[in-house]
Amino acid sequence: MTRYTLLLAVLFASSCSQPVPVVSSPTTQAVALFPDSPEILQLGLLDWRGGIEISDDDDRFGGLSALEASTDGARLLAVSDSAWWVTTDLIWSDAGELSGVDNLVIAPLLDQAGHHLEGEAGDSEGIAALGGGRYAVSFEREARIWCYNLGENWNRIDRARPNLRDLPPTDLPITHNGGMEALTLLDDGSLLVGIEWPFSSDTAYDVWRQTGDHWALSSMAAVIEYGLTGLTVIDGQVYALQRYWTPAVGSQLRIVRFDQTALDSDGIIEPELLAEFGAANSVDNFEGITAFHRDGETILLIVSDDNYNPQQRTLLMAFAVTG
Repeated sequence: MTRYTLLLAVLFASSCSQPVPVVSSPTTQAVALFPDSPEILQLGLLDWRGGIEISDDDDRFGGLSALEASTDGARLLAVSDSAWWVTTDLIWSDAGELSGVDNLVIAPLLDQAGHHLEGEAGDSEGIAALGGGRYAVSFEREARIWCYNLGENWNRIDRARPNLRDLPPTDLPITHNGGMEALTLLDDGSLLVGIEWPFSSDTAYDVWRQTGDHWALSSMAAVIEYGLTGLTVIDGQVYALQRYWTPAVGSQLRIVRFDQTALDSDGIIEPELLAEFGAANSVDNFEGITAFHRDGETILLIVSDDNYNPQQRTLLMAFAVTG
């Protein structure tokens, strides 16, 4: 090979490769549970374990719609609704409160051909850890579930390509922007998929459970004008985010839970309300939730999707479940 042809080969390989992920140290600012009363550290059955607003100069950062954490709560993996993976280290204070993030990495979610997903095809909304470094991702506008092998340390996020997964067997009219928003893995290894807006009835969210090749439909009681935006499971308990927004009222949020054995019943699941967030709280468009154990506590971590809107915020907030 001549020096000229070698140069051409190098240029061709470079043009075909994906951008190398860049590590950054984002800007964070502490937020209070009650901005006007920062001494209040409890809401319902949740105890405050710190919260931050995150910003970064990288234009790709934002839109975080789902998240998972390492089992020790030291690292975070998220997806944005513009098809970007985001990983970062979580910083905890000596008092056990979330105080910052560092070593933030952004990498593209790829299609089967190795190209970055874009447009409606890239509206990634839910994520579930399947074990062994594998993650399922649900997409909302072009409804599907893809599985990625990111590696145990998420070191393949810049090159992992998806395998397809079967969809729930439904031809019901899921709204264009109200589909498979929530995703988690149950303790028995079955996948749980939550549909954002009720469509089987006006008063129940449709929740699909996949065990092997079998899909089963359950119903969880809905709250009028609240969408189901996140699911996570720990110790046999399913935790869910219910999100509300109107221009006149702004954002509101409910965190509820139920025992996963309730999915085996025929009736509508009535979850327990843990906390309800309103205008008095630091609140935004919360869509992602995950859970882990830390210092003997069950910690819930929630994240807001800023929709790449400068009027909104990326908030990351931690709570200990007290009841």
